[in-house]
Amino acid sequence: MEKKLPGKQIKVLYVCPFAHYSGHPPWAAIHEPEALARAGADVTLLTFYGIIDNTEVKVPHITVIPREKRLSPMQRLTNLLFTRWALFRWPIMFLENFWTLAVAMRLKRKLNYDIIHLRDGDPFIPIPFLISLTKGNSNWVLSLMGGGLYKPTQLFAALRKDFRLFVYTMALRIIHSKMWMPLYRRSLAKNRFLILTQSEAGKQRYESYMQGIFSGKVIYLMMGQDDIDKSVSKEEARRHLGMPQDKPIFLSFGVPHPGKDLETLFRAIKDIPNIILVQAGKSTFSVGPNPTRLAENYATFDKVIIRDNYIPEEEKPYYFFAADAVILSYTKQFLSTVSILWDACHFKTPVIASNNGQMGELVLAFQVGLLFKAEDTTSLRDAIGRFVSLEPTEIEALKRNCDRFNRKFSLDKWAHKCLEIYEDLLGGKMGN
Repeated sequence: MEKKLPGKQIKVLYVCPFAHYSGHPPWAAIHEPEALARAGADVTLLTFYGIIDNTEVKVPHITVIPREKRLSPMQRLTNLLFTRWALFRWPIMFLENFWTLAVAMRLKRKLNYDIIHLRDGDPFIPIPFLISLTKGNSNWVLSLMGGGLYKPTQLFAALRKDFRLFVYTMALRIIHSKMWMPLYRRSLAKNRFLILTQSEAGKQRYESYMQGIFSGKVIYLMMGQDDIDKSVSKEEARRHLGMPQDKPIFLSFGVPHPGKDLETLFRAIKDIPNIILVQAGKSTFSVGPNPTRLAENYATFDKVIIRDNYIPEEEKPYYFFAADAVILSYTKQFLSTVSILWDACHFKTPVIASNNGQMGELVLAFQVGLLFKAEDTTSLRDAIGRFVSLEPTEIEALKRNCDRFNRKFSLDKWAHKCLEIYEDLLGGKMGN
């Protein structure tokens, strides 16, 4: 297999098929390619349909479907159906992923990219192995969040709870079925693959995945965060968002996916007086908890502000600056990386976090907030009470610790480490 000559600039095709959805992919598609370019790579971004809020990036950007292309009335109707019901959305996401990676392979051959870096290769892990099977001689770096490795519940328990969750669990079983092992073996024999995980637990899972099919090809690389670009006061942020100035505000931010334990959160705040919970963020393909329904079930509408919509990047800082703390409530089974922890530290907003997995370890190690026992309502209620009672000097100490967290996990450090990984892959040291 062709090796990279020393001293040549590495050409990277950074692929993010889901940058037009809410969640972390838009942020990654904007900031990670730019960081790689600053580190010295020749980077091109490839997305399916651009970035959700049409943000311009500072690297060349190719889209499979041009954003300026107008949708026909039938396409708009179809898109409406698919965005309203998650069960329709998943097959479309599969096709978007497959189509984007097929274009990536064509661009690789045409423009001679050294590396295809796929952001968020899960849940459709088999696709890059299938796409590269025929031609071979491709170098892939697959960034996997690992969420699909932690099934939310047992199959029939899921059926009793929510039909969507049942379908989701079934889909995970198919994706992680051993029937894919022959495909993986054949593709690995023709190409070089490295898997990047963002947690040590994810690395261990993928090292032992399917009888060790990826053993020796998995690297644990913590995600990075860029420097803060603007800061506003708490009063200004609350005024901008139309939120009260005289109450503690706690923020629950992002996609309500199956790993988020919002039920424990809504139960906990039910009996805590004089606080406000802000739930901000929406995913059109989530099978997670419904915040509005939870507010109805626990009669918390008087103390909950629900912003059930995508929060644009330019609006995101206001939510974190308006909050006294960010509450990170996750199920015991969820051990994937929690990107909202990076966001909270980025904006120097302390956290109240469940104690499971990597997230609990990081909060404890860097002292950026308080911990509570995962899925324990009383423990979370006590943690909120302890936070409200903290002295201003103690709050300031938590914010200073956020600075320490940011220095440790800077985006530029992440990018330089990626370049080292690319060089090792091209040099044949790894991935064979």
